Amino acid sequence: MLCMKGAVPSQRHGQGGEGDPDAIEADTTAAAPPILSLRFSSPSLPPGFVARPRTDEILDSARGGDVTLVCAAAGYGKTLAVAAWAQGAHRRDRIAWLAAGEGAGVAAFWHDVISALRMLPVVADEARVTEFMPGPAFGNSDVAGLVDALSFLPEPVTLVIDDFQRLTSADVLKSIHLVLECGVPTVHLVLISRVEPRIPLRRLQVMGRLREIDAAVLAFTPAEADELCARIGVEVDAKSRGRLMDRTQGWPAGIRLALLSATVEYGGDVHAALMGFGGSGTLVASYLLEEVLARVATSDREFLLATSVPPVVCADLAHELTGRADSFAILEQLVTRNVLTVRLPGRSGWFRYHPLLREFLRDRLTIEHPQEISTLHRRTARWYLENGELIPGIRHLVAAGDWLTVAEVVGKSALPLILTIHAGELAAALAPALDVVERDPRPEVLLAACVVAHHSRDFVTMRQNALDAETALLGSGVEPPRWAQIIVALARMVAARVFIPVELYETANEVLAVATGASRNELPAVGAYAVIGRTNVAISLVLRGEFDRARVHLEDVRVEADRARVALTSAAAHAYLALLDVIAGDLPEAGRRSDMLARLGVRRGWTQQPQLLAANAASALVHLETDELDAASECIDSGFDLVLHGSDLPATVVLQIAAVGVALARRELHTARAAASRLSALSASCTGLPLLDHWVAVSLARVELLCDDVDSAEKILTGLPASTSSSSREFSAELVAIARAEVLLAQHEPRAAFDLLGTPSRYAAHRTLVVEAALLSAIAADRLRLDSIALERIGQAIDAAAPIGALRPFVAHSEEITGLLASYRHLNAEPSELNRALLVRLTAADGAATIRPATPSTPLTERELAVLRYLPTMYKSAEIAANLYVSVNTVKTHQQSIYRKLGVSTRRAAVDRAREWRLL
Repeated sequence: MLCMKGAVPSQRHGQGGEGDPDAIEADTTAAAPPILSLRFSSPSLPPGFVARPRTDEILDSARGGDVTLVCAAAGYGKTLAVAAWAQGAHRRDRIAWLAAGEGAGVAAFWHDVISALRMLPVVADEARVTEFMPGPAFGNSDVAGLVDALSFLPEPVTLVIDDFQRLTSADVLKSIHLVLECGVPTVHLVLISRVEPRIPLRRLQVMGRLREIDAAVLAFTPAEADELCARIGVEVDAKSRGRLMDRTQGWPAGIRLALLSATVEYGGDVHAALMGFGGSGTLVASYLLEEVLARVATSDREFLLATSVPPVVCADLAHELTGRADSFAILEQLVTRNVLTVRLPGRSGWFRYHPLLREFLRDRLTIEHPQEISTLHRRTARWYLENGELIPGIRHLVAAGDWLTVAEVVGKSALPLILTIHAGELAAALAPALDVVERDPRPEVLLAACVVAHHSRDFVTMRQNALDAETALLGSGVEPPRWAQIIVALARMVAARVFIPVELYETANEVLAVATGASRNELPAVGAYAVIGRTNVAISLVLRGEFDRARVHLEDVRVEADRARVALTSAAAHAYLALLDVIAGDLPEAGRRSDMLARLGVRRGWTQQPQLLAANAASALVHLETDELDAASECIDSGFDLVLHGSDLPATVVLQIAAVGVALARRELHTARAAASRLSALSASCTGLPLLDHWVAVSLARVELLCDDVDSAEKILTGLPASTSSSSREFSAELVAIARAEVLLAQHEPRAAFDLLGTPSRYAAHRTLVVEAALLSAIAADRLRLDSIALERIGQAIDAAAPIGALRPFVAHSEEITGLLASYRHLNAEPSELNRALLVRLTAADGAATIRPATPSTPLTERELAVLRYLPTMYKSAEIAANLYVSVNTVKTHQQSIYRKLGVSTRRAAVDRAREWRLL
């Protein structure tokens, strides 16, 4: 059994008030793990390093916003040349270093960039940058926000990205291109790569923003070759030096290897060492490395072969791989003897072989000891896992083909990483499972493939893999281990949230049962699993209409997530709390909470996080109720951007309900019908959930009322329970009662509507419903000539609406309440401050109610009305002119006048607007 330390990456605490979204902590490590911290450090210079001043001059010539590309094949000393420049005393505090990691997604890459930059004093003091902590769905809009944040740095800095060729993700490269296009004036970017980067750099060259250091610049001059010989202690005569330069073409690695070969095998005779090889750089390197390795003691040779498995090595890891107690001494000796080995200053005792040497050693290991490769990968994995390095450990287990241990590590400890910035790296490490599972569908491989499918948002495959794994495990006759149970339970829960939300409550409780029934030994990540389970239980309670229980659960989850520093889970809890605030009618609190989450998203780089989808829906509903329709539309558009990244179908449905509401508020018939159609399609999988069932039905019924199809509206509401008890606190039933009252009023049955609504106090648990109920009751009473009751109810509507700013019901029924509002103002000459503020928003300067015009401000002429009747047809201007016996120009003039009066710009929009205003 593997011992895994640091099961869940720790996060850093910050400041903020309890329960305040601004206090949510970012998912970032308090101290970078060993392997990560090594990537933030430039390598130490080896004893025989030879400086090349021309590279320093090129690097120094760049300004903020410029890019310097250092591009050449392996062995040209690219990294060391830049490292030597970076370690200059006057530059050290202004240069951040990052060695690109394997399989990094957009979020992980930019998280690493920010972590590297934070090590600079000038950046550490800039909150706009340090608070930027990408989430798993970090996208291009967030990159633009990061560019803005970096622009505020008080002085220029340099970011060096080494091993740039390892960045292969199209999304990562696209995001980098976006940054380059923006041109951050405070950041000089240095890219070190073996090959030309797959991003368009030539445009920068035309703009004078690109500097290049290539093989010709990096190649040694004869003088530099002489200096290297002197530093290594090898005497070279002019003839040998000439042959050395001729054979290597100034290739630094070739020169160094030739000198090393001469020292080891030929007693310092460079001429003799150079007689046996020629050709390309790769062939030269292979020949010379073979010569060098052939003269190394067998035990040291085995040490080199074994320690070539991990990308970097320390004495402890080397001891794990070789059993050599003198591992540190051997590594130090390799550095001292210039055997293509360098120290890594990020952490004492770490070393890295030159890429040429490591590649050669890996090839020799494959040829000489193929049977030992899996064992070495397992040992490397064990060391990584015991030191809290989950993803590197998984990579080596996958390389060893040990899928059982892979699945065990994932289930026990690593799976929560799928909700962090490391999601892409975890999925990349497990990606080989997709090929293996086709020929070897063992449960452990299926579970690994399940995680990859989740990250790819292939939820159908995710669910099927989980079910197949569960079937195989149960068929064995032995109870599946906890780590397998939790992966299956989580997959079932995600599938429920995506496809059948009515099953979310049950599946989330299954996750909770597995987590709470396990010990820390069985599931080291039990705390994270419990928080995930409780969050989804709370969300399911919202959908079931159990709002009081849901609020208690969400508050508990928020506190627990903050304590566990699981930032995005805390944000998700706040998002659904905002939705509960909307349902309760506490629009100011819902607005405050959702606005804070929006600011947090911008500040942290979370604008694409699906956990904030419910907050977008809540914010859209707040703006809808306060009659800020443009702002509501912006929230809806932003929310649908998040839908592409997430799996929160219920929140998507609520967002579409808001979209229908905006179309209704604008009285845009065509738009409302289209939005209703989308809502019907989205909600088809959400049946059985009281909140969504009733909310969707009411929205669809209101669209039918807008279209004057009262019978269809009534049919939609038939069969839904209405609130009949004065003590009822059920939002869904109260919402249906109000919608039915609207239908009854449309059917000219005010008495039935008045009786159905009852007193506004019965809706007290949901303040926006109080406003609607009181307003509709006032309209019904007014039609019944119950003047005193009508005035009482309009006053109750205003009293309820004023503290929360609810305007939508007044605007929606503006035509029918104009007289009631005038009477209310006459009888209440000195209303309260809140009521006065509401009336100001409802009342125009001349004292008339502010309404969206149901007719053009300037009436259409008879001729314009005649032209208007032809616009819904397929007739062209010439055909309309012929039918009306006028010129084509006259028809076009009338069309432009119609567009202007209707406030539209196209023929289709004019037809829609004319139908809305009953002109057609």
